[in-house]
Amino acid sequence: MYVQVKIALSVVATAVHQEAMRLAAFSRTNDRNSVQIYVPEDSEEQVVAIFTIEKARQIDVVDHIGRAFHMVEDYEDCTIRFPKKAPSWYQPTIPRFTAKQGQYLAFIYYYTKLNGRSPAESDIQAYFKVTPPAVHNMILKLEKEGFITRIPRQPRSIKLLVTRAEIPDLV
Repeated sequence: MYVQVKIALSVVATAVHQEAMRLAAFSRTNDRNSVQIYVPEDSEEQVVAIFTIEKARQIDVVDHIGRAFHMVEDYEDCTIRFPKKAPSWYQPTIPRFTAKQGQYLAFIYYYTKLNGRSPAESDIQAYFKVTPPAVHNMILKLEKEGFITRIPRQPRSIKLLVTRAEIPDLV
C-alpha cells in the first residue's frame, strides 16, 4: 500500500525537516528503499514523503504516522493519502547491497534474533570460514554503506539499519 504524507510548515523546508520526515517514514515502512522525500516546487513550506507499508487499517496507519512525525504541531497542517498506485515518477530503489553483503546482514539478523545479542567478528568468521581481516573489512564496508552501525572497539555492538524485509534468506 502506498502512503503519501504532506506536512505544511510555518517556515521554508530545510534538510533538517526532510531528515526528520525520512526517519519517521523509515519507522513506518516495510521497505526503506521505497522512501522518497521531497519539497514540492509549488510550495517550499511543505515536505512530502511517499513510501510503502504492509497492508493495515488506514486509521491505524494514520495514528502511527501522526505519532512518528514529531514536527507536526497542528494535524490540520498534515495530509495523509493512500493512493491506489504510485506517482509515475516514483521509483523505489533496488537493494543496495551485493549477495555476499546480504548474507552477512542475514547472519547478523538471525544470530541476534537467536542469541539476544549481536555477533562478534569471530562468530561471523567461524560461520563464513573466512579470515579475520575479511570479516573486519566487510563490517567496515557494511557500516560505510549505512547497513549497520557499531561502536568501534566495543564487542558485539553491531546493529542493523535495514529491515528484515530487505534482507535475503541465509543460505
